[in-house]
Amino acid sequence: MHIQEPATHESEAPFSVQDSQSFPEAKDLSLENLDTCQCSQAALQMALIASGLGLWDWNLVTDKTYYDSQWKSILGYKVEEIDNDYKSFEQLVHPQDLPRIRQVLHDYLQGCIPVFEVELRMLTKSGEWKWILTCGKVFQRDKFGKPVRMVGTHKDINQDKAMSTTGCAYATQQYQLFEQLQREIAQHQSTEDQVKEKSQQLETTLDELKYTQKQLLQNQKMANLGQLVADMANEINNPVNFISSNIHTASKYAEDLIRIIELYQYYYPTPTPVIALHLQHLDFGFVKTEFFKLLWSMRACSERVKDIVFALRNFSTSDDGQMQKVDIHQGFDSVLRILQHRLKEKPDRAEIKVIKTFGKLPLIECYPGELNQVFINILTNAIDALEERMKHDHSFTPKILIHTEVVSSHLSLVNNHERWLNDKLLGKKHKVIIRIFDNGKGILPHIQRHIFEPFFTTKPVSKSQGLGLSISRQIIVEKHQGKLKCNSQLGQGTELVIEMNTTARHYAAIRKHANF
Repeated sequence: MHIQEPATHESEAPFSVQDSQSFPEAKDLSLENLDTCQCSQAALQMALIASGLGLWDWNLVTDKTYYDSQWKSILGYKVEEIDNDYKSFEQLVHPQDLPRIRQVLHDYLQGCIPVFEVELRMLTKSGEWKWILTCGKVFQRDKFGKPVRMVGTHKDINQDKAMSTTGCAYATQQYQLFEQLQREIAQHQSTEDQVKEKSQQLETTLDELKYTQKQLLQNQKMANLGQLVADMANEINNPVNFISSNIHTASKYAEDLIRIIELYQYYYPTPTPVIALHLQHLDFGFVKTEFFKLLWSMRACSERVKDIVFALRNFSTSDDGQMQKVDIHQGFDSVLRILQHRLKEKPDRAEIKVIKTFGKLPLIECYPGELNQVFINILTNAIDALEERMKHDHSFTPKILIHTEVVSSHLSLVNNHERWLNDKLLGKKHKVIIRIFDNGKGILPHIQRHIFEPFFTTKPVSKSQGLGLSISRQIIVEKHQGKLKCNSQLGQGTELVIEMNTTARHYAAIRKHANF
């Protein structure tokens, strides 16, 4: 394969890990048996084993490739059963995936994409196909800037294939952290104190792995819930449409029958004794009035069910991994319909009033399903806070205020020294501001500092896992490059403020102005 010089990326530093022969095997990783330099390598190897990653190191000139024992064990092979050659890799790849891998590799080496990252199927020793996520990066170039050496990892993603989109993004982040740790271990002096420091960093990384795993599970639960809601909405929609479309006809038939009875009463005012007895017990005037009321109530209820089904279908709409231009006010309306059972008046508490002051917004480019998840998380927390205050103050009038508006880009809610927009080149930009306020009891300052941290919650464990606001912040900040801020004063209430761009930033602009 002829490899041209990348078009957009600067040359990376040479790969800092020593030759593959110097890696200690997993059985020799007891730190007391190693010297200081080997301790650093052993710590790195233990991190790979603990995170379930297999390492590969490919010389693009000679095609010689080193695969560590973890890489081979993921596929069920022993160390000696796979030759250290790039062809060994291609021979194990599913034939349908091989053209895509080559295309992604070509795009990466040409500088079209920032990281080599692809999902593929590989043949295991047992004869089964296993889904693998492979990520890599050029670590060494020749004096002309042409890539010479790549290094990367393999990860078994068979179990969480349904979460592949989120998993890939996470794997890239973890691989970047792995690169940073690797360079630091190779470049800093190999002392015992530094080995302990790196070990602590590895423990932090493993903690992050555990958190991200739970976060992925939570996202998977939401995806499964969305699919279940969509299926239920479709199932309910057909009978509801039948009832709604036939109530009018049934009402007309009832009117005709009652009209005939009234005509009989007019032209035959003296019924037979049997009919007179039934009319006396029936109270025909009362039945006629109540019957029409019943039909109109049924019509109103069917329309209410249709509204709920419509809201459920909107809420469960899949993003398909693509941004869409949507009216976020419709998203709010769908979420509020779904939460109506928690907002309405109950025997033990008053109705929670929702006051909407929607500004004139353009269509917002976003992931609508995930944005609806943010809305429902914030509104659920607001309802919980209001219900908690109502338990202790029965005269309290609970309210939720939702306000939206568009402001100029420079009117940011949070001080921001990053100026990624060039008004002369891109024109004047705007941001959308969303405020969700509840007049609950508010949040204490020392608690307010932690509300966006994962697993932090003041609610009982059975009621909350402490992931709602953490996931909401990730969706707003990482997926939409926006901001999420909390303003609260004890006894006055709590306000969550979302700031987003009306149009999505392109990846190249984000990378160009990022602080790294």
